[in-house]
Amino acid sequence: MAGQSILGGVTTGRTQVGQRIVIAGSEKMGKTTLACGAPGALLVPLEMGYAAMTVAKTPELHTWAAVSQLCEELRSAAIAKRIGPGTSIVWDSATALERLIHEATLQLDKAWKPGNPAGLTLNSALGGYGKAYSIANDMFAMWSRYADELTRYGVNTIVTCHVFPALVQDPQHGEFQQWDLLLHSPKNQKEYGKREFITQWADLIGFLHEPYFVMKSEDGKGPNRAVSSNQGRQLAVERQPQWVAGNRYGMTGLVAIPAAQGWNYLADAIYKTCGIDLYNRNL
Repeated sequence: MAGQSILGGVTTGRTQVGQRIVIAGSEKMGKTTLACGAPGALLVPLEMGYAAMTVAKTPELHTWAAVSQLCEELRSAAIAKRIGPGTSIVWDSATALERLIHEATLQLDKAWKPGNPAGLTLNSALGGYGKAYSIANDMFAMWSRYADELTRYGVNTIVTCHVFPALVQDPQHGEFQQWDLLLHSPKNQKEYGKREFITQWADLIGFLHEPYFVMKSEDGKGPNRAVSSNQGRQLAVERQPQWVAGNRYGMTGLVAIPAAQGWNYLADAIYKTCGIDLYNRNL
């Protein structure tokens, strides 16, 4: 920017960049299927569970080194305009990505050997005191910077993520449980982990689920039963006490996600709210 006017580069209107979307949910809910409905999807499998996916896919990646290599290859492809607007890179999943990062971090410790017989953990590795977690967070941030660079070429980054029931300590409402992203978060709640990082990073975090209600036993003594509300799958797009979600598009409530063309139902909700076109016209 040296010698150039920053104010002279001021623009108006919507900036045409790729989107960063996280599809979270419990197992067997269809997160990967929904994500692979994105336009021009290239699936990057980091764990099993992709056999039924018919979109283009890379080999399953088993190491952080392989992830880094692919990120460089994607960056080069974007610069060379081999990929661009209309392409979506689907990472399955953020939880598995974190696991690869943690494994790579442990291997930085001099005591590490194949099979980890020393029993190193992120708490004890590299001298302890959170140093290993800090390095792992830096690796995760490095991955996100690659994704951010791709967005500038119009490439979407779609990430699936597993969830777990987390205990929330709310200063106004006390303690309660909610579905949260299955990523590391510091227990002292004073520092950021990968869970907090990706929550701030994403343009949309959607929680994919099927609503149900709890039916109490007739005599009040037997176990309660969870019963489907027959609404089908829904994608929550704003935070509620039950789950973590949110977006920068101004979307509220729930988006119905049927089995067929589920992605375009999400794309339609985004377009109607803010005019960003993420439709897959090949579905």
